[in-house]
Amino acid sequence: MAELYSYKLGFEPIVLPGESVKIITENEQFSAQCVAVGALPEYTKDFGALTAAIWDTENQDTNLKMPENTLAQLRMRVVTDMQLRFNNLGSTRQWRTNSQSFILPQFPQEAGEDFLKEYLFAASEFFILKDDTPMFDFYSDAAQVSSTVKFSGWRFRIRKIVTTVDPTKVIWVSGWPSGD
Repeated sequence: MAELYSYKLGFEPIVLPGESVKIITENEQFSAQCVAVGALPEYTKDFGALTAAIWDTENQDTNLKMPENTLAQLRMRVVTDMQLRFNNLGSTRQWRTNSQSFILPQFPQEAGEDFLKEYLFAASEFFILKDDTPMFDFYSDAAQVSSTVKFSGWRFRIRKIVTTVDPTKVIWVSGWPSGD
């Protein structure tokens, strides 16, 4: 099996054809085998104007929905001078501690910030299965005429499989492990 995992600095597909994974969403979990991998090079979305110092919440991009039996592994770069808060629709948020939601700032534009660029790009990774698309909240200290985000990633044609042993690789599409 390939040495692949989420949040890797080099952005590689999380699973390759013939490999199996366990996929967990808020409503279901199942084992699946990857049938094919395809690139999603870049997509730019402008979520609209922002009012200064007010969170614009629950923005959804229905263009990110995937067809049946297709999983997407995406990363994003915030283009506009703003903060992005990620809502993966699970009852337990991925970008959150007990008391604080974390944000993704504007993607660095300065030379010499390569480590920060690599880290923020890796940390922005999320997954979509069918129409299980996340919501995005935006905030800017100053009014903005646009709130632009670039998405890049991979798509996977998958098929559900029955197995007596769970695959070692687990993909949390929505939610986050809780309890023991």
